[in-house]
This record gives sequence, C-alpha cells and structure tokens, in this order.
Amino acid sequence: MVREAARLADRWKKSNSEAEKRRDRAQDFARKLAVQLGLADPGVRAILGFGSTFEPWRQYRQDSDIDLALCGGDWGFLWSLIPQSEFLVSLIELDLQPVAFAEQVKTQGVLLYEKQ
Repeated sequence: MVREAARLADRWKKSNSEAEKRRDRAQDFARKLAVQLGLADPGVRAILGFGSTFEPWRQYRQDSDIDLALCGGDWGFLWSLIPQSEFLVSLIELDLQPVAFAEQVKTQGVLLYEKQ
C-alpha cells in the first residue's frame, strides 16, 4: 500500500511539473500573440490574460486553454489572426461582459498589451 501511494505521488509530481512547463509556454505564446493582435488593430486599447493560464492559484491542466480579454478592437478580425498552435485560445470582448465579471478580469488578469 505504501509503495502504491509513493508511485501515485511520483506520478502526480511529474504530471504537475509537465503542466507547469506547459503553462509557462502558454504564457509566452499569449504575450507574443497579444502584442501581434494589438499592433494589427489600432482599435485595441488593451488585452488581458486571465483564467488558469495566468492565475497561479487555479489548477492548470494539459488541456487548459488561453483566455484573452479584448478591450476594444474588431473581435472577428482579431480572431482570424490567431494561428494554429498547441494551445486553444479563447477571445472575449471585455466591454460586452457583465460588469462583475469584467471587473474580476481587470483586477485578477494580467495585462499583456496596452496601446501606447
């Protein structure tokens, strides 16, 4: 029984380590993508990352996506610019979200791009 518990603990540590490495890659990808999207559309005021990719207290899994919130810009145009990659990307228009949710994203999210 003790061996089984140790084996399961080792497997969990390995899985968690792989997920954290993937989270780091996802954050890097999202930062680069946010800059590309922001520069492609002059109407974009800001892009924030939120959800498990950017909130370290949330569980990150191998199938977690990248959640990006747009402040301004043409959602359809920007959506068409998202390249195929190992990461699924979710894009929301923050201005159209319920106030409480938008405030949560603004306070807990990570600013990835801001128009200068």
